[in-house]
Amino acid sequence: MQQNYLTPQTPQSQVAVTYVLAQTAGDTNILAIGWNDTTAAIQSVVDSAGNAYQAAVATFRGSGLSQAIWFAPNIVAAAAGVNQVTVTFDQAAVFVDLRITEYARLKSTNPFDAGTSSSGSGINAKTGFVPVSAASELLFAAGMTSATFTGPGGGYASEVITNPDGDLVEDAIAATPGSYRATAPLNDGTWLLQLAAFQAQ
Repeated sequence: MQQNYLTPQTPQSQVAVTYVLAQTAGDTNILAIGWNDTTAAIQSVVDSAGNAYQAAVATFRGSGLSQAIWFAPNIVAAAAGVNQVTVTFDQAAVFVDLRITEYARLKSTNPFDAGTSSSGSGINAKTGFVPVSAASELLFAAGMTSATFTGPGGGYASEVITNPDGDLVEDAIAATPGSYRATAPLNDGTWLLQLAAFQAQ
């Protein structure tokens, strides 16, 4: 439905991003929270609309990078430019890259199905496989890199490549039940890539 991001270029202990468009009651907010160190930790995730957030894919650390995927299902309606998401860390985190998205037509309770995380280096990031229990599940992938992601992986659509950090959100819809992975091309460098599957209504 929409996306936004913020990439502060100095260490920050708190980062806030606003949904620019109006938000629809019953939708799901999905966040990719990344930073370029392996010591800071997420302390809280809240928004000004009072939605309740939880971790889908826990903080994963590798290649000098950290990232987690959080979500809030069954959100309340909010006017355009009103709902601000705030992530607080236990210390100033380096090069935070906070990407916020909104999706429609996901289950209103317990939509998260499965997730996985990987890290490495080179020109092609890839996750392990996650089991998907039903067709039409959302495959939400997010990546951090010391280089720049250059586009989505095969079968995925690019939703966000942040500027100037070059970090990624891509997504796809599972055609059938089965096992799925995410890939993404990048300029040669270290990377961290996570994949989360969410059940459709």
